[in-house]
Amino acid sequence: MTEWATAHGRRFEVETLGIVSQASTKPRGHRRFTKFPGTWEEVLGKAHTSGSTYAVAIVLMHEAWKLTSRGNKPVVKLTDVMLKRVHVGSRGKRSALRKLEQLKLVGVERRANRNPLVTVYFVE
Repeated sequence: MTEWATAHGRRFEVETLGIVSQASTKPRGHRRFTKFPGTWEEVLGKAHTSGSTYAVAIVLMHEAWKLTSRGNKPVVKLTDVMLKRVHVGSRGKRSALRKLEQLKLVGVERRANRNPLVTVYFVE
């Protein structure tokens, strides 16, 4: 397609290309961001924890941040649906919570036939 443009008092012909910007086609606001405390990073690194433990820790930090930003206490009901996004199953969830509790990063209230309530410590 040919158009005319004017610059510095001169008129010239401009040929435009039919390329659509890829930035305009991406959906906005669908990416999550989690700020991870240095305390947690040091403790988890020294303990040589598994990938599922890191994944559960990141989900817990994100959920605790959402709760505290609304003025609530950082007590998260940790469901399997939350962990499905990061590909952690029920066994990984159980072992990760056990490890995080041993490291004193969280407190876990286990309830019969219900999702555990996890109190997140050291939310910066």
